[in-house]
Amino acid sequence: MNHTYTEELKLLTERLNKSYYNAIIDLCKAAQKYALRLKELEVQQATSQYISLCSSLIEEIQSYINNKIEVLIPYVQSLYEKKEEGHDCKNCTGSGGCSMQHELQLNDLKQSQSQLKDILNRIQMVALPLYSETIYPDVYRLLRNHMALIENTLNELYSVEETRLIPRIIEAQKTINVRN
Repeated sequence: MNHTYTEELKLLTERLNKSYYNAIIDLCKAAQKYALRLKELEVQQATSQYISLCSSLIEEIQSYINNKIEVLIPYVQSLYEKKEEGHDCKNCTGSGGCSMQHELQLNDLKQSQSQLKDILNRIQMVALPLYSETIYPDVYRLLRNHMALIENTLNELYSVEETRLIPRIIEAQKTINVRN
């Protein structure tokens, strides 16, 4: 199968949306439910702090992923449409033309990679050690497991975006003459 960069990019973002973005949102919703249940229980101080930190991170992750869904996916769709229409950014006029908008999108994506790395670092820092002599509620273990799943999925997402998505966006931009 011989796809152009923009077709490959479109397929990649569809897969990212289904396999990562939606999956992370679902994991976050489940983790948030566990955190809320734990807040209702009387828990130890260390556990209470962990729950608060997790809740805060979950909200930030959801916002981060929703931004990807609301901004990145439509942008990729617009790249695909421009390629299909035969758009040539060299012909755009105005202050910087559409090339400036494409550059801003790419810079935003690269900045979001930095934000994701920060989120991943904070997830690792909040991991509360599980001591065998301490009795934790089952829902606490479920929250910990979901946070680990979120972390693993975000790590995979980071890698896919860094190694596949960004290079394909750059190549797709080249096909409509955003860059040389």
